[in-house]
Amino acid sequence: MRKLVLFGLLLAFCLMVEAQTYNSSNSITRVALVYYFMDENGFYQKKENVNLQEVFQVVSTYGYDKKSHELYVQTERANCIVTVNDDLHKIMKKSKSIPQMKGDELMAKAAEVNNQLDAHFKHLNEVRQKHINDSILKAKEDSIKKAREDSIRIATENKKADEYRNTHKWILYPTGKVSLYCVYCEKNVTTRDTSLVYKVKQDTIYWLEYKTGKLDIDYEHIHAAKISSQLQNNPSYQYHTKVFADSIESNFNDISVGVISKINDDYFFDYMKELKKEAPNGLFLDWGWNDEYSFITFHFDYMNTNKNTIKYIEVFWKVTNDVGDVRKTGSFKGTGPLEEWESASWNWDSSMYYVAGDATNMDITKVIITYMNGSKVTIPKSRLCFDY
Repeated sequence: MRKLVLFGLLLAFCLMVEAQTYNSSNSITRVALVYYFMDENGFYQKKENVNLQEVFQVVSTYGYDKKSHELYVQTERANCIVTVNDDLHKIMKKSKSIPQMKGDELMAKAAEVNNQLDAHFKHLNEVRQKHINDSILKAKEDSIKKAREDSIRIATENKKADEYRNTHKWILYPTGKVSLYCVYCEKNVTTRDTSLVYKVKQDTIYWLEYKTGKLDIDYEHIHAAKISSQLQNNPSYQYHTKVFADSIESNFNDISVGVISKINDDYFFDYMKELKKEAPNGLFLDWGWNDEYSFITFHFDYMNTNKNTIKYIEVFWKVTNDVGDVRKTGSFKGTGPLEEWESASWNWDSSMYYVAGDATNMDITKVIITYMNGSKVTIPKSRLCFDY
């Protein structure tokens, strides 16, 4: 029976040694002479004489004191004294695989293990410190490099912006040929590559267009439209508004819709005055003739620019051949009324004027206008105005 018990204890000891774990099942106390733990910064710190619930991850078992039942073991992070229970003591005192020591010899060995652990974790802390120092140095180098790159980039961008400001005007926006719905014209208007902008307010753009009216007279007109996504996403438009942000802000004019309408009316009134100056009695918008069946047909469109209402308008003409021989002269008389700034058309599909077959050209020689107030005006060929 005693042999069976002894065998069981021996088996338990072998399993214990294999597992290299000591706890309340096989030991009375477990004390770490030195114990190393990692702090929040990744460094190993040392504690001394620490009571442990369990000893595991044993690296070596380097001594046993039979008198005190104390087993000396080294783990990955500690140097420990394990006081084994009686059952384990009966086996260990006869073990030939564990050095049997006592007194100064055991203390010297324990001190040696302490020194080994101290040197090991000192090295790990030095490696950790070097890693931190290298990381800090690299972070500084990266920061300096990034600051240098940012400085170069900003200097390049500023130079580009200065060059742009020197070669462009803030009021001339690169709008591109984009179609925008004008609230004044009530239709889509296609902008030019560059537009003279009065202002940009919230999501609305106000820009100036130079229109061409009758007799090639140019006049100005302000459009207002919601800024489309196509315009908003135009890189040239975006860059212009970024570079000239200060100028745009400082030159901002809060023009109301009513004021812009008044400005447009003034622009158009100035155009009409110029048109009236160029054509005080009106102008031909179109005219033409034919002699397909040897008799003359004729038509014309006319706009009245005079404040007096036209009662009759008589157009005198001559027909010639290719060498200038006059083949026929005559006139066609249209009946009004035709008020100021209105236009009308007259058409003669047949007439009593017959011409020879070599007739090729017609010239309008003069126009006589009779107004409703009884006055008349004769407009010679040199003063006639045509817009077509």
